[in-house]
Amino acid sequence: MSENEKICPTCGTEYPANERFCPRDGTALRSQSGSADLVGSIIAERYHVMKKLGEGGMGQVYLAEHVKMGRKSAVKVMNPGMVNDADAISRFNREAANASRINHPNVAGIYDFGETSDGLIYLAMEFIEGQSLTSLVESKGALPPERAAEIVRQAAEGLQVAHDMGIVHRDLKPDNIMIAKGRNDSDLVKVVDFGIAKAAGAENQKVTKTGLVVGTPEYMSPEQLAGDKLDGGSDIYSLALVAFNVFTGKLPFQAESAQESMIMRLTDEPKTLADMKPDVAWPPDVQRVMRKALERRREDRYTSAQKFGQELWDAVNRMPKQALAGATQMVGAMDGATAVMTAPPPTRVDASAASVPEKTVAPVAARSRMPMYAGGGAAALGLAVLATIYGAKSLDKSGGTVKADSTKGVPAVTAPPQGGAQNLGTPATGGTRQQANPGVPVGSRTTAAPPKPDASTGAPLVSYASDLDAIDNSIQDQVSAQTAIGRIEVIRSSLQLPADKAFLGLIEGKANITSGKIEKGCKVLKDVKRADLNPAQKRELDEGISSCS
Repeated sequence: MSENEKICPTCGTEYPANERFCPRDGTALRSQSGSADLVGSIIAERYHVMKKLGEGGMGQVYLAEHVKMGRKSAVKVMNPGMVNDADAISRFNREAANASRINHPNVAGIYDFGETSDGLIYLAMEFIEGQSLTSLVESKGALPPERAAEIVRQAAEGLQVAHDMGIVHRDLKPDNIMIAKGRNDSDLVKVVDFGIAKAAGAENQKVTKTGLVVGTPEYMSPEQLAGDKLDGGSDIYSLALVAFNVFTGKLPFQAESAQESMIMRLTDEPKTLADMKPDVAWPPDVQRVMRKALERRREDRYTSAQKFGQELWDAVNRMPKQALAGATQMVGAMDGATAVMTAPPPTRVDASAASVPEKTVAPVAARSRMPMYAGGGAAALGLAVLATIYGAKSLDKSGGTVKADSTKGVPAVTAPPQGGAQNLGTPATGGTRQQANPGVPVGSRTTAAPPKPDASTGAPLVSYASDLDAIDNSIQDQVSAQTAIGRIEVIRSSLQLPADKAFLGLIEGKANITSGKIEKGCKVLKDVKRADLNPAQKRELDEGISSCS
């Protein structure tokens, strides 16, 4: 028999290499070439292997197609030499069990895993058409700060879902962050390969033998290097190292060897962004966020990956436009492309600090939202009805910021200052910020009443109406709705005005409905304090509640 021919393991009949199944009994044919390469073969009678994508310490990864569904998958196959290694098999099965529980747009999904009749251990996962973050940085150098921050924010969102389930990645690095193309050619981030993931607190899950440290040395946290018990804080540290690398093209611990770099993480302070990339004017709040995420003691770091990602995104998007433009221009000269963000940069104008006349503008055409409906007849129908209500509405658009008319409750538009310069105003007495939170890009309408003084201190309360409006405007589909829900959680505890809290409830209900969580969204809408909404918001709330019942 030619080494390129295949054989049926059931009846022993030999067939040409281009055959997939035995015509007699339907069994998937097996290659007899003696090579470890599985290209052309069929795994578990379901996955036709098309080409090899790569390999690692545990096995090979192939591009495969489901023979009945036609869906492409990345199939990881354990090395034959490891099949008799009980620890390796346990780790492989643990990867599949843990990772298959995670369901989030920023985490690569797991479709299937198991062992074939002839002892082949495999895992089929989502195939991502894109490139790794490592390849992106190698080809383009340090990315523009806005694009880099958005990539980190999305990765943090995916990690947060895993951490909430008690799952720690343990090997987060640029190689394990894939960049695909989302809507409008924006970056869609996918965290992959929870290959040495461990469910936190599961003491029976021994990832390695005693004393063996698992992970990639350049991106390990201090506690991981020390062999201590890990939690989500370790992933946050590793993600901060990834962020530093994407911002500067380097790591904050420069050493002659990996061993020296590991020691520095246990003993030295990390370099700053300005130290490693002085051509960008890094503001103090960006460095503050990075420094907190890179604290040596996990107790001093962020306790939430999502909060780290969001605060970094916010800080970068408050950078002066000159600094952002300079960084973009440098990288643009290398790659000939302009960075794409999934949200617009902030353009804030404090109406109290800018002396400009008011003017009225006519509403423009309503924007359209097309959510990705969840399956199920009644659920899909309910979502379709609610999405129709929330899918289009007229907005007052202009180049300025909208200010509420306290006498009529109707937004009045304020024109921007000449030249488009930002005027963020000055802090109020005692350092209280009078403008809305600059952490979230601003929409074009503000629907809350002007800030009122705190009854106990006399200081003006902070209005977050424009922040909430920006979140509201960002809800376009299922993915953006999930992101909006995360941003809602970040801003929730900061709200002081009843009007802001009521508006938040309205947005939260809409975001949950758009993401497919109809029952939860309807409950949130019914709990909103209607009296604190303006007339337009009340109409929106009433329409939503009416469709829920």
